[in-house]
Parts: sequence; C-alpha cells; structure tokens
Amino acid sequence: MIKNKIIKLSSLTIYLLSLAQVAKRTVLSETLEYSPWSFSELLVSYPNQFTRRGLIGEVVQVIDQDSILFDTVNDIVFVNFTVFILLSFILIKLSNLSSIQHFIYLTSIFGILNLTLFNQYYHRKEMFVLNLFMFVLLIIRLTSNKNVIFITISICSILMILIHEGIAMISIPFIIFICKEYLRIPRNILYMYSTIVSLTFLIVIISAGSDAASQAIWNGLSEFDKSQIIIDPNAITAIGWSLFDSFFKTTQVLIFSGSMFLWTFYLILFAVTLTLIFKVNPYRLNLKVSTIKSFFIEEKYFLVIPVLFIVGFDWGRWIFTLFHLCFFSYLILKKDNIKTISNWSFPIISLIIVSLLTIMPECCLQMSGTTVSSNYYRVFKSIQITIQSLLN
Repeated sequence: MIKNKIIKLSSLTIYLLSLAQVAKRTVLSETLEYSPWSFSELLVSYPNQFTRRGLIGEVVQVIDQDSILFDTVNDIVFVNFTVFILLSFILIKLSNLSSIQHFIYLTSIFGILNLTLFNQYYHRKEMFVLNLFMFVLLIIRLTSNKNVIFITISICSILMILIHEGIAMISIPFIIFICKEYLRIPRNILYMYSTIVSLTFLIVIISAGSDAASQAIWNGLSEFDKSQIIIDPNAITAIGWSLFDSFFKTTQVLIFSGSMFLWTFYLILFAVTLTLIFKVNPYRLNLKVSTIKSFFIEEKYFLVIPVLFIVGFDWGRWIFTLFHLCFFSYLILKKDNIKTISNWSFPIISLIIVSLLTIMPECCLQMSGTTVSSNYYRVFKSIQITIQSLLN
C-alpha cells in the first residue's frame, strides 16, 4: 500500500515537474528556448490564400494583439501541452493500468519526463494532432451515441489534416481501425468518413503551398519573430517545397547519413516499452509474414505509414507519434482486459534506466555532445537555486 502511494506520488511529481519545465521555456521565457524549426512551423498561416499546415498559425494570427507572435505561440504551446497531460491522465485512469504501468509510461523515452527534460516534441505539431486523437478516444469512452462519435471523429480528422497532413496520415488509420474493431460502425458510414477525409487530403495536396506563399508568410512576421528563427531553411520556406524537393532535401540525408539503421535501436525500445507496459508475451505474438501480409490486405489504409517513412525525414516524430497512437488505441481496444503489473521486475527497472539515459531525436540522430548529462545537471542546478532562494 505504501509502495503504491510512493509510485503515485512520483508520477504526480513527474507531471508537475514537466509542466514547470514547459512553462519555464514558453510562457515564462522572453527568448526562444526550443527548436527554431518548431517555432517557424507554428507560424505557418494562410497569407490571403489557403496553405497546407496553416491552421495553427492562422489561430495565432487571430488571437495575437501586438503583431509579435512569439508570446502568443508560447501561450498556445503551453496550453496544448497542459491539455495533452490532462487527456493522457484521464484516459490512463479510465483504464485498469496499475500505478507501475503508469510510471513506466511516464518515464519511457516517449513519456513526458523525457520529452520535457530534453526539450523535445512538446512544441511540435504532433502534440496538437495527438490531443485531437485522445479527445476522440475520450468521447468514444464517454458516450455510445454513434452520431456524436461520427461528428467528433470527422471534425477532429479534418483538423488533424489541416494542422499537419503527415501526422494525420499516421493517425487516421488508427481511428478507422477503432471504428471497425471497437465501435463496429457500419461500412457505409465508414465510406462516408473516408470520403470526407480523402477530399480534405486532396484539398491540402492541391494547396500544398508555393515560394510566393512562403515569402508572404515570412514578410508578414515582425522583426522580433524573424530574429528567433536562426535556421535556413526553416518550416516556412519548406512550405514551398514540392514532394520532389522534400525527398532530395531531407530523405536522402537520412539514407546517406550513415546512421539510418541506428534507428533500429529506437524501434526496439518502442516494441519493448509497449510489451512491458501491457505485459504482452512476445513469444505468443503471431508475427509470421503471412499474418502481417493478411493484416495489410485487410487494413490497407495502414500502408500509408511505411510510405511516410520513405518520403518523410522526421523518423523520430513518426516513431513518437506511433507510440502514443498504439498506446492509447490499445487502452481503448482492450479496455478492462489489460493485464496489470503489481510488482517491479528486472526488465522494467532496466527499461526505466535505459529510458532515462536515452534521447530520441525529433528528426536526425545527434552524434555529438553530452546532452543527457548537461540536461540532468541543468535541472539539478535549477532545483538547487530555487531551494536556496526560498531559504534566503
């Protein structure tokens, strides 16, 4: 009983520490403390024309009052991360996961401790898409009204595509699968949903952006906002890229970087983390080629995911998103039939240690520096300074 309370207190501490770290780097910061690419991506809007990935930037433009978008973007990033924490916490509590399983999730390389400690992902657009996905799952858990569910799923899917079509390509197959396997939605309704999604994708592809749109967005920024974007190219200039440009400017870097197969380590951690959290026996999994082939024949919409890995550069973002999609989908598909963990084991402790000492980059592997130790030292010094100021 006492052990369980300690674990729950530790999880609560992780939530509060993560919120504090994101607040420090966003709403309490006067300079950009996260990726310039993420910041520029959040500034992509509709410069008098519809442009892919422009929804969040347009919301920023509408909310902002002083033409300096920096503070408005930071406010939105912080609020969105807070919503992410609340939704994930609620969905976990609605399941029958034990406090140990909850703790493994929080301390994994995909958990909020890792992503806030190492200043990654919380500022990316996948966090907005994941929030929409979790909101859909929450509605599914709270109501059995198929009309409400269909409207929610359709609206959230459209918003996903308008936020980031790449992340939406990964997320929507999971929604369709849940509709088929969990909700048992009739085929004609699924066709209607698929038509809505396909038309939205088509509109986004047609309005993929151009150099003129990219230049218009850039010229509309304040000098202060421009000064925060210290990289070139950035997400705004990338709006003008064609599929051909994207492949040769990003994917070829991944393929010929000499580190592509090092991603295998993160894929192994992906599988190990899920199997340990959900107490799945890997030896009982049917991973025969014929079984996998049959699955993709039956669920063809999942084929867009490996395609995205081929044409897209940001493997870290794809893996991070896939983990959460798999995690929360499993929670709802298995519901109360998830095996619980009541005791610590050597594999669990080993996974937590490895996770605390591992960083999964958002796009490309970082092969230099001591980012792990420097970030732990930074957090330690921050706590030390805070305690000293309170005592004085």
